[in-house]
Amino acid sequence: MAAGLRDGGFQGDILLAGAEPGAPYERPHLSKGFLWGTVPTERLGLRPREQYRELGVELMLGERIAELDLDRRNIGLGNGTRIAWDLLCVATGSSARRLDGFDDAIYLRELPDARRLLAELERGQQINVVGAGFIGCEVAAAGRRRSCGVTMFEALAQPLQRVLGPELGAYLAEVHRERGVDLRTQTTPPLNLITPVVVGVGSSPRTGLAAEAGIAVDGGILVDELGRTSAANVFAAGDVTKFWSPLYEERVRVEHFQTAQRQGFATGRAMAGAGSPFAEAPWFWSDQYDMNLQYAGAGLINDHHTVARARHLIEARAVVTVQQLADPGFDLRRALR
Repeated sequence: MAAGLRDGGFQGDILLAGAEPGAPYERPHLSKGFLWGTVPTERLGLRPREQYRELGVELMLGERIAELDLDRRNIGLGNGTRIAWDLLCVATGSSARRLDGFDDAIYLRELPDARRLLAELERGQQINVVGAGFIGCEVAAAGRRRSCGVTMFEALAQPLQRVLGPELGAYLAEVHRERGVDLRTQTTPPLNLITPVVVGVGSSPRTGLAAEAGIAVDGGILVDELGRTSAANVFAAGDVTKFWSPLYEERVRVEHFQTAQRQGFATGRAMAGAGSPFAEAPWFWSDQYDMNLQYAGAGLINDHHTVARARHLIEARAVVTVQQLADPGFDLRRALR
């Protein structure tokens, strides 16, 4: 968002405040390279520190935001300090969804959670994973990579079934079982699982501050295609939002990093008065074992050129038949002509 402001020509002061003590970092690595040992802490940063200085962005880290005062146009920090604003962007993100009976489990969302999990994986012992979504599957793969015994519990018939469907979900299930994961589907995990237990059952948008301030919220902070909330001069960005998509002609909430980052950049430009409607197709990826899964719109494809072309097809609203998509020889570029 801050980079988008500067890109849009904004010349004023920018303050980026957040509760986490460290500079912004790339969360996708927390369930992938950070657990494998290929992406150390010093490489997690979203940007080098000097870039914030070059952009003229002041970082106020380790400060919890306690209140958004829309009438007086200031924010209240947990320590009692109040800071005035002319334009405000709420980017509070999401929290890992909690599961009753698993209060002591590891919920992988922030860097301290990942460090705690990494310490467990480095011991090479048994781990239990509840939920076979993206986080659960990536943690299971990281565990097997470190020679841990892994048992994974999933309520549905296949891992990632809501995203991949039953056939591709069954393929992924076989991949995990071939790598030694004890995958138990259509089941509820017992409450007395031996620790460590990792729970990955989705996320919930952190809408509390916005709702308390009177900003419209419904499964996320409601924003339009420019990131504008129901309150004047208040914007919102990232996975806390449910934004209007001109592409799908409805409000959507996307939990994944790539869309959160790009929608945030677009919102920053809009705040600077140089915005255009955010109409990109969602895209994200998952690394499991030696597989790189890429997902664009509503389809899984494992070739990065094909994914990029599929995104362009979706955004262009191109007409493609089922038979063409099923044909490995069909060049998606033909549908864009």
